[in-house]
Amino acid sequence: MAEGLAIAASVIAVIQISDRIIRSCKFYIKSTSETPLSLRAILTEITMLKSIFETLEFLEKCDHTTPALWKQLYASDGPIEECKRTIAELEKLFPSDSVRISGQGARTSKKQKFQVAFATLAWPLKANRARDLLQQISNLKNTIHLTLNTESM
Repeated sequence: MAEGLAIAASVIAVIQISDRIIRSCKFYIKSTSETPLSLRAILTEITMLKSIFETLEFLEKCDHTTPALWKQLYASDGPIEECKRTIAELEKLFPSDSVRISGQGARTSKKQKFQVAFATLAWPLKANRARDLLQQISNLKNTIHLTLNTESM
């Protein structure tokens, strides 16, 4: 039972982090006149990842899976845990929720405007690290997707 809760917690954590990254990407895309292609790639990849994890969440609740394949996915060194770690690292590259929220409000202080501008200008310095993390996430997503497809055959 405890193992099932850990599985569900990992899947839910990835979904929640995905939501925050998607919001951050949308914030950056709206905030800049020239959106870096890396942000669009992150938005697309993380949206697809979230969809796969929502499917995993559904399948885990239904419990109609092959135990051997399920164990491979949820092993402590498996793709789901690694995906959780990698996506959390990617999230750290984005500004905090408070910076994004203050940048969207009508009444923002000079300090808040500076924080938003700084976060937007700092993105190019983080883009290479984001690209590396996105490649890792893409590989993990493909592994999870392939495992799910193998199970369904």
